[in-house]
Amino acid sequence: MIFILIFVTVILLIFYFKQKYFTFHGSIPGLSPHFLFGNLLQSGFFKGESPPYILTTFRKRFGDIFQFWFGPFRFIIVNNITDVEHIFTHRNIYDQGDIFIDKFSISYSESLISTKGSKFKRHISLTLPLFRRGKIISNLDLIIDCTDKLLSKWRKADPKLIHIDIVDQCQNLLLAIFGFIGFNYDLETLNDESISNDIELTQALRDVINSIMPVLYLPRLIAKIYVNLNYRQRRARKVIEQYIYKIIEHEQETNPELIVQRKRTCLISSLVGSLQRNEKLEAMKNEEQKKGLSRSEVVDEMVAFLVAGFESTSSVLAWFIYLMSKHPEVQQKIKTELMNNNSRQHISLDHLDSLIYLDCVINEVLRFMPPATGTIRTLTMDDRLPATNVQLFKGESVMIPFYNLAHDTRYWSIDPEIFYPERFLAEDKNHHLYALIPFGGGHRQCIGQDLARFELKVITARLMQYVTFSDGGPQANTGGHSMRLAILPKHVGVFIDFD
Repeated sequence: MIFILIFVTVILLIFYFKQKYFTFHGSIPGLSPHFLFGNLLQSGFFKGESPPYILTTFRKRFGDIFQFWFGPFRFIIVNNITDVEHIFTHRNIYDQGDIFIDKFSISYSESLISTKGSKFKRHISLTLPLFRRGKIISNLDLIIDCTDKLLSKWRKADPKLIHIDIVDQCQNLLLAIFGFIGFNYDLETLNDESISNDIELTQALRDVINSIMPVLYLPRLIAKIYVNLNYRQRRARKVIEQYIYKIIEHEQETNPELIVQRKRTCLISSLVGSLQRNEKLEAMKNEEQKKGLSRSEVVDEMVAFLVAGFESTSSVLAWFIYLMSKHPEVQQKIKTELMNNNSRQHISLDHLDSLIYLDCVINEVLRFMPPATGTIRTLTMDDRLPATNVQLFKGESVMIPFYNLAHDTRYWSIDPEIFYPERFLAEDKNHHLYALIPFGGGHRQCIGQDLARFELKVITARLMQYVTFSDGGPQANTGGHSMRLAILPKHVGVFIDFD
């Protein structure tokens, strides 16, 4: 009898989940989803196809708008640029995607990405000033010093060596930079790997990054169980909390003049000034009346800055190195521009501002391979898209695919499948605003994009002052996509020659 009851219960649960999460509905085209897997089996995801290529294939098959299930998560994919502009400019209808809140709130419920409404406004008012140009450019020498450490490692290597660990090297560089900008701390990721692994904070930050991906792909209930049972993730969180709390205590005991100086470059020092004086009192207030950030909110924001900034920027840098190895003529033009602007060895802010062609190259890398698949918005009320005339309903989630827009021939005068930085000096100089949105658009776009662009320009300029990347051959340097939080090149193998 008990067995029959359990069997019936399981069948009913399967039927319920099939109807709720895996049933095709509405008139928007797409493929009927499989139970548990959605469209991932049909699309070739488990055979190695990456989401950008999958969504491109579906657009060619179904048109500008279609349904797609990433496992149990249904999204309406919007490819028409007029509809995309409508979504980004109607913030009262299209708010932060529920999936971001559902997923990131499991571990980091107090971070910017996990908030909406009044709470989001409070957080953004305190975090946005951290990424203004005046604060960003003060990190110039810091970024150069970290890049020089990487160059020093490369200089010691065998010149005949094919570097197949470029992705790891880029991640180590960006993690080192984040350590200084975020914590004013040397994570030593550019030293001997065996040394850096012994640093507790460094390993904790790596563990946090590695724990994010399973959470994104699992249903919320299973993801919560995974997080609660994941000892490494819980320990990493505790280590980061302890370190940040020590910094907070140190900052509060430091004299005001030194605090002002540290605020110019260190994110955590800047956030200390936003701490609530009485957390218990603030917790009793309505969200609209709250001021400042609690200690747990500061921890979550710092982790969110790491996850959002580190992975995406390092992926773009890895793609830059890969694409330079495939396009030596572009490398040479960058080097010529550096020489013409007296930037052969020294880099200043004025020198950076004069590197127009390098700006084009960075934009082309971001266009050719955006770091993220896309961004998601959830409807707060019913709406109809203006171009495709598709009716959408409250609670549905739309995805804007960055790669599709950046490779759509309707929005680019020069063939978008060609890597050609000069497009931004010619026919595509005045491209549609929403054809190139690697950091998202609208009021929920990435607040750290100016810092990411600045880091990329300083690093790439410094690299081009000293080295040339050459193709490591058809076996080692084939590219392809490796999907993590960001889209990484799967196979990068290059020679690094010092000029």
